[in-house]
Amino acid sequence: MSKGKVIGIVILIAIIVIAATATYFLWPKPAKVEEIRIGIIFPNTGAFAPFGQSATRGVLLAIEKINEEGGIDGINITAVVGDSQSDPNVAVSEAERMITVEKVHLVIGAYAASLAMAISEVCERYGVPYYEVIAAPNQLTLYRNAKYVFRFAPMGLDYGSIAVQFLVEYVCPKMGWDPKTIKVAIVHEDSPWGESCGDGNVEKLKEYGITPVARLRYSAKTTDLSSIITTLKALDPDVVFATSYTTDAQLFITQSSELGFRPDVFIGHSAGYETYATVEAVGDKIVGVFAVGFPLFAVNYSSLLPEVAEQREEFLNVFKEKYGTYPDHWATLSYTATYHVLKEVLKIAIEKYGGVDPESIRQAFFDVDIPNGGTFKIHGFKAYPANHSNAGHNMRARLCPVCQWKNSTQNGFVAVWPESLAIEEPIIPPPLTW
Repeated sequence: MSKGKVIGIVILIAIIVIAATATYFLWPKPAKVEEIRIGIIFPNTGAFAPFGQSATRGVLLAIEKINEEGGIDGINITAVVGDSQSDPNVAVSEAERMITVEKVHLVIGAYAASLAMAISEVCERYGVPYYEVIAAPNQLTLYRNAKYVFRFAPMGLDYGSIAVQFLVEYVCPKMGWDPKTIKVAIVHEDSPWGESCGDGNVEKLKEYGITPVARLRYSAKTTDLSSIITTLKALDPDVVFATSYTTDAQLFITQSSELGFRPDVFIGHSAGYETYATVEAVGDKIVGVFAVGFPLFAVNYSSLLPEVAEQREEFLNVFKEKYGTYPDHWATLSYTATYHVLKEVLKIAIEKYGGVDPESIRQAFFDVDIPNGGTFKIHGFKAYPANHSNAGHNMRARLCPVCQWKNSTQNGFVAVWPESLAIEEPIIPPPLTW
């Protein structure tokens, strides 16, 4: 090789090295993360206030704990608390304020289905990740093709399906019923929450070859369910599946008692049929009622990972010391969804993807893989992938017990099915007394 060619090659290599070095130093680097801002939007006032306040407390305690432990790789989380006032229109305004004024990196909410839908639409429009820790409307994730929406807890299809499976596989054999000859009625409030659970009932019943004798809808704001109950009484179903919030659950039980309607088996879906506020209103009429839900103590926690079991005990004690009472389901759910899942999401976003920009957080959500036993809810977390029809929903959230009110005390709500989660057997026939 001639001397001239050698010199040419050396010059070319030098140019490449200089260009690469310049590119490294001049190419825009991800901004250093100095603070992680999280917007928290629950209904702290209005009709859903008791639930929203509990959920807010759970998230705040989780963030406090994360910060005490050194934050996310030394970066503290700043909580920005809003209030949807139990109103979807206010929820929209709060979400827009969080994103445009408070400059949050992510929004957590929302408890109620209508609030979750409202907030998620804003977040999706602005391209900011939304993390729903409680609300169950199917359409929040199912067939929506949303890019930035993720959910921790079960959706309505899960609740409705679990309830039907319990009826067919456990109750019917115990009662000596042929599932295809029983009369089943579905009644629910008409928001996305009620519709989602009702859809779950219908779809699962269809799998077993069962057609409900009725599917009745009402507004959760109603003050009179007598027409619904009169219709049910005339149909005389063996089983009723019901989805209600608190005041309408109280109304349904009270007016059913007054009008002499009592099915052989009554199965509710979380919310109004698992909260103690309903028991305070209806007293012993709650005894015998089944509900797909999650008791604070009366469930088999043996499958929790050892460190998670220890963290749960610590959380219960800290919450009671701070607020004077043990947390309810909503506070516990919000805490574990934040502490065990979101903490991992943020850690991956920073360490693997370089920051807390929307795309980094989005990718991190899909990467997180928490096994069953890894949260206080027993189920783990793994989001369906971006190309799935239910993208962003937690595929492991279906691990949820059916419970029964054995008495009208705060500890009367007991997990009874499946066997892996139960601590007692269900009372069948149920001792309904209303």
